[in-house]
Amino acid sequence: MARLIGLFMGIWLIGAASLEAQPIRFPDIAGWKASGDVQVYVPETLYEYIDGAADLYLACHFEELKVAEYGREGKASVTVEVYRHRTTEDAFGIYSQERLPGAAPMAIGAQGYGDENALNFLTGHYYVKIAGYDIGEKGREILQAFARAVASTLGEGGTLPPLLAAFPAAGKVVDSERYISRNFLGYSFLNGAFTADYGFAGGRFKLFFIRTADRSAAGEILGRYLRQVGQDGQQVREGRHTLSDPHHGVVEVCWQGRHIWGVLDLGDAGLRSRYLDLLGEGLKGVR
Repeated sequence: MARLIGLFMGIWLIGAASLEAQPIRFPDIAGWKASGDVQVYVPETLYEYIDGAADLYLACHFEELKVAEYGREGKASVTVEVYRHRTTEDAFGIYSQERLPGAAPMAIGAQGYGDENALNFLTGHYYVKIAGYDIGEKGREILQAFARAVASTLGEGGTLPPLLAAFPAAGKVVDSERYISRNFLGYSFLNGAFTADYGFAGGRFKLFFIRTADRSAAGEILGRYLRQVGQDGQQVREGRHTLSDPHHGVVEVCWQGRHIWGVLDLGDAGLRSRYLDLLGEGLKGVR
């Protein structure tokens, strides 16, 4: 059991950027006044603030939330929520799962998006959500000013996780990449999975990969997957495996070194092979 716990922890932390989390501080904003005390939440109390969504944040190794309210004359107000996660990948994980499909990205932090009422962005270990109320027709400009000021206090900019570069560009749906920190495909032993959606004539499919601590860890995880789907008689070896998953249909996976990667929802065997090769080549080029 201790070995497995260490293995899973290693998967979650693999590839985490060296950026260190900074104390969460809220900036002064010209024309606005902080109202009330800063609210602070930790894993044990997060449900008090976002009851219905707390589990999703906790699955991304949430560590702390601070909430500040700003106001000015009239009814106008702005709420700033700063969520700190264990690693930059975890912060990207919650950001990517809540990112609106088709939202135009903004150059704030590593990436952001928003409109005249709300703006969310990712920076280092932090996922920041800013909401405006009764802020008028210049709401978009106001929220962007708040976002830039908050980003500067966090001391981190960085980029999206470098491992995303492993995904082949051909056919990839723009900004469809996600990071699933725990329980990928509903299995407790599949953790730290990067995914991306692809489109082709007549359908869509998904590519995924998991970077483990080392070759031994990858082999152990693949072995558990084979046993889970009733194919424990199949030799656990590096290379390609075609699995019949009772919950996900045909899943073709590859294992090489510390990486496991695969494709979901793609019936064309030739196309599966092509994309598995492309993703395998991509993984060789990222650290």
